[in-house]
Amino acid sequence: MFRFNRIPRFFGLFFFLFCLSVAATAASFFETLELSFEKTLGEDTYQKIIAEKKVVQLPAEEAERLNSIFGRIASASSRKAELSFSLTVVEDETVNAFALPAGYIFVHTGLLAFTQSDDEIAGVLAHEVAHVDRKHSMKAIKRQLGMSLLLRLIMNPEDSPETLRKIGALAVNLAQLGYSREEEFEADRYGVYFMEKAGYQRKELINFWERMREASGGENNPAFLYLFSTHPPTTERIERIRNLP
Repeated sequence: MFRFNRIPRFFGLFFFLFCLSVAATAASFFETLELSFEKTLGEDTYQKIIAEKKVVQLPAEEAERLNSIFGRIASASSRKAELSFSLTVVEDETVNAFALPAGYIFVHTGLLAFTQSDDEIAGVLAHEVAHVDRKHSMKAIKRQLGMSLLLRLIMNPEDSPETLRKIGALAVNLAQLGYSREEEFEADRYGVYFMEKAGYQRKELINFWERMREASGGENNPAFLYLFSTHPPTTERIERIRNLP
């Protein structure tokens, strides 16, 4: 026999499921808008950087090698379907690389001159791809701006071009000056996962950091000082990478 006292429970469950569905739809809609904003911000900032720095066209064989390494690393990212990762080499003697929102990765010529193997390059690129994969730039921008301003910009990015440029400058500073220690270590962790998934060896990345530590000459070599001043202590980083499962 059907019990009428079950009706309120039925409608309560229906209402609960309906609310969950609405919340999920709203979250999906916001994520779509946020992704669109990230791509707009990344493209705008990318254009600003290539207008200020000298983009280097590598010899065909070297460019093919570098792009092959990068493609394998980018394919390991969980965001490969929603982003078009790109790699740009710029003239700069400092040993560094950095990532912008939406997967725009930059490599300095100084880094390419210092690395000694495909695996070393893969390890550095994987670290930068990991920053994008874990959305470190966007998370930092949210912390800096607050959700209300960010939501307004996401909904109407064309209404505030000056604000967009300022946010782009913030993204560049974050990328070049380094994220929090926790985010840098997270990028190390995911970077190792990406490089090993792509078929490269972790030990080569450890070799890279050990040579960086030796080549830095303490605090007097400007080509190395930049990277050392904006990242976690190298000894700690090496040990963490070595001890990752």
